[in-house]
Amino acid sequence: MHNTMWTLVMALSTVRVPSPVRLLVLLLLLTTALPVAQPVHAMDVAILDAPVNEIDKRNDYTNILLTQILQHTQAKYGPFRVEYAPSYMYRDRLLTELKRGVVVNVTAKATRPDWEDSELLALRIPVDKGITEYRIALIRAGDQDKFNHITNIEELKRLTLGVGHAWSTRQVFQALNFKYEAAADWEGLYKMLVAGRFDYFPRALSEVFVEYDDRKASFPDMAIESSIMLYFPLPKYFFVSPQAPRLAARIEEGFKAMIKDGSFDKLFLKYHQPLIDRADFCSRRILRLNNPLLSDKTPLDKAEYWYDPFQKRVGRNSKATCPNPAPARKQAP
Repeated sequence: MHNTMWTLVMALSTVRVPSPVRLLVLLLLLTTALPVAQPVHAMDVAILDAPVNEIDKRNDYTNILLTQILQHTQAKYGPFRVEYAPSYMYRDRLLTELKRGVVVNVTAKATRPDWEDSELLALRIPVDKGITEYRIALIRAGDQDKFNHITNIEELKRLTLGVGHAWSTRQVFQALNFKYEAAADWEGLYKMLVAGRFDYFPRALSEVFVEYDDRKASFPDMAIESSIMLYFPLPKYFFVSPQAPRLAARIEEGFKAMIKDGSFDKLFLKYHQPLIDRADFCSRRILRLNNPLLSDKTPLDKAEYWYDPFQKRVGRNSKATCPNPAPARKQAP
């Protein structure tokens, strides 16, 4: 290529043409000969919110999921880096900072109306297949008999639950007229429980066993309630700063790719199957609630997005042997 171009330039120099014309032709030839610059990918930086403390493992799975999603999209989007905000933020502060997109630009949180209606970019794919919708309570060790004979929601409402003041679950329980005690300090709720300030502390299936195991030495009077499981639809989504639309598009594209190639189910089961086995769905009465705050944009019709404990591909229970099958993806009537 370069030898041919040089021959043309030399030949042109021997031809009698006006010098301005010759100069223009030379410039065109030289411009054509320059190598075409290859596109350079910008570095995508995902800044996640920090955990409460060093034993807070609630976001370990979603942080790993995000990393794998970004890895799935490297061929198209290029390199990436995952960082963390310098300190923990409660939800109101987190919402403010996400809008700014400086100290944090992505988080995985249970959805709520004010977040979905804000300018945040809500990626409506449940990050944990909706397993946070199944809830088991932490209780005081001597109180199991309070729950053994509860068979419906109205009986459960006679007891008082504990919940974080800024949590999405608090909004749902309030809308459904549950009695509750709220606290701003997440760790303080364990102390309130064992001190008798409320009767039970409902935790997501993905949280309850990990939290109990990590704290049973510090709270020996705390136990896992063994007879009931609450269910209400409350998906957990990735929320991305409006200042990072490229990152949002990358996460959504990579997430759907992982669903399609089966790697999402594989990662989900790696982290959750031991907890699912420990929950033992078939031994519990599943008390079902509607979520009056659920957005009509919730993708309840996409079965591949959700966990079904009785679906053989991702569950180990059997409808034939379990007398109380889990609810369908739509809300109860």
